[in-house]
Amino acid sequence: MKFFDIPGTFTIVLLSVIFLSCEQDIAVELPEYEPKLVVEGWIEQGKYPQVILTQSAAYFDKIDSASMRESVVTTAKVTVSDGEQEEVLTLKKKDAFFPAYVYEGNEIRGNVGKSYSLKIESQGKTYTAETTIPEVAYIDSLWFKALSSKDTLGQIWARVYDDESQANQYRIFTRRRGKDKGYVPVYLSAISDEIFNGEKVDFTLLRGAESLSNVTDDLYFDVGDTVHIKFCTMDMNHYRYWNSLERELYASKNPLSASGNKVLSNVEGVDVIGVWGGYGASYFTIIAR
Repeated sequence: MKFFDIPGTFTIVLLSVIFLSCEQDIAVELPEYEPKLVVEGWIEQGKYPQVILTQSAAYFDKIDSASMRESVVTTAKVTVSDGEQEEVLTLKKKDAFFPAYVYEGNEIRGNVGKSYSLKIESQGKTYTAETTIPEVAYIDSLWFKALSSKDTLGQIWARVYDDESQANQYRIFTRRRGKDKGYVPVYLSAISDEIFNGEKVDFTLLRGAESLSNVTDDLYFDVGDTVHIKFCTMDMNHYRYWNSLERELYASKNPLSASGNKVLSNVEGVDVIGVWGGYGASYFTIIAR
């Protein structure tokens, strides 16, 4: 995950250009950009906490694999606590991620109903966050439906019976066996039961992009794919982060027409954006046929 900030003067400059002759040379002096710490951390029931730290880039910076690797923060002290035990995470190389460096625990595991705190110490600054792991929810049934116009492609459908006794927030991932290194969030992966609380709901799982910085329109699965599905519950602050981020990414593909909505980070500190979230996860498999 990597963020790109548009300098505050950019809109003013753009409007000015509209009213000037196309033949006139314009020198634009942009303010110096101050990078933010970008946090993506999570803990799932039965598994160790994982945290990825990078630095954001200015809007006009060159972005390639080399700059992405250079953005990784590798010298931070990352601590997770469950209120009884505290652990400093270890930086590890994991090829399922890009950039491939993750701070990971080996003592504390996630438990449903528990709260977990995160503390990051980097370059003289401290950042903190809190999250909980909600009760696990389950998909009732799954089926595959081929597209009539493209018989080699289709959509996966899911049916969920939502618990009416509480507000629920979900996030869904898929992994195609032999094709994806890890679980990939589906298109618009974060959903809330605000409009279907307590009801039976059917919805499609549209395949998401492996990288949120390279969103594509290839939303379908191939006939014959074996697809593993990860269905997660999450608390409200965790949901608000992913919902607000995905709304920006998918609703505003043109960077010059961004909605201006704020990405709702749940990490506290100066010059930081990101998320620390708990997942209550259940797993399923379907063959697309």
